[in-house]
Amino acid sequence: MNEIELTQELVRINSENPPGNEEAIAKFIKDFLEDLKIQTEMIEFEKNRFDVVASIGSGKGIMFNGHMDTVPLGGNWKYDPLGGKIVNGKVYGRGSSDMKGGIASILAAVKNLSKQSFKGKLLLTFVGDEEDFGKGSEYLIKNRKELFKDVKYGMICECTSLYARIAQKGIVRIRVKFKGKASHASNPELGDNAIYKAAEFIQELRKLIEELKKRKNPMLGSGTISVGTINGGTKINVVPDFCNMEIDRRIIPGENINYALRQIEKIIKRLKLDAVAEIYGGSRLPMQLDKNLELIKILKSITKTKLTGESGYTEAELFYRDAGIPCFGFGPGLDEQAHVANEYIPIKNLQRATNIYEQLIRRVCL
Repeated sequence: MNEIELTQELVRINSENPPGNEEAIAKFIKDFLEDLKIQTEMIEFEKNRFDVVASIGSGKGIMFNGHMDTVPLGGNWKYDPLGGKIVNGKVYGRGSSDMKGGIASILAAVKNLSKQSFKGKLLLTFVGDEEDFGKGSEYLIKNRKELFKDVKYGMICECTSLYARIAQKGIVRIRVKFKGKASHASNPELGDNAIYKAAEFIQELRKLIEELKKRKNPMLGSGTISVGTINGGTKINVVPDFCNMEIDRRIIPGENINYALRQIEKIIKRLKLDAVAEIYGGSRLPMQLDKNLELIKILKSITKTKLTGESGYTEAELFYRDAGIPCFGFGPGLDEQAHVANEYIPIKNLQRATNIYEQLIRRVCL
């Protein structure tokens, strides 16, 4: 199978997350690599959820990484989201751009080189749960550290439109809990409305959003704030004694997790609100690689790619911080096609990515 056929086959395997459904696609990839006589392992990182790892050669080398899970199918599709249909030079289906097409191009490149003698290590890590909590990659880093021996740098084959994304924002999730006092709604003066406190807080938060726009990173722009959820009260005729808010904060180099939290706490203090802010979930730092990194130089000698930044979060930072492997994103998928109905990937991008990955492997490992 070539990269086009592989993309079609991978799209046809449902790997929605949630619920976290990677076993079938993991087995497909394992079988494909084992047919090439490449030693491959399925690693269970959670009950019935798997990563796939394979390694060829030894000595200083490179890791290629891709996630097997996708967001849910959703509705309003013109073509079957699990069909892998080709229309006008594009393969349609959930995960085609994000990022089964990237995985297909990696596999096709490895197939083309599988009979070569490898002088450097080629590590393949295909992981689950990237679209949720990143448990697949975290498990490998924490529990299978030996896999990354001799890995000098890595490439995350995410949907980047074949641009090299060498910088990305960090992510901080903050929950703010506002406290009030309940009373009957016919006598609101006897209570203390927690939702009103949240509303007052939001008005000040919008001023902070404008302040953030004044500080920019050349590749990433400004840090951002978005209030994602808000809920409070128990019944329409009861003055609410609580209101909870969840804030998505994206940070740029020069900002950190505690700095983002302190900004929120200062607003609470300034307004004298009965509220508490806390960090929850998995917060991660921003990342920016040196444009003179050897792998970036090699890539630029192969293709005239543009160096860009990523406003969202990818696991490049996870491997960089926690495994000590400088990683960046480079893949055939289109960023604007991620998570949308009628997702597709151009066939020409698949073919070009396969060729570039093959040349990279030749330069680093052969």
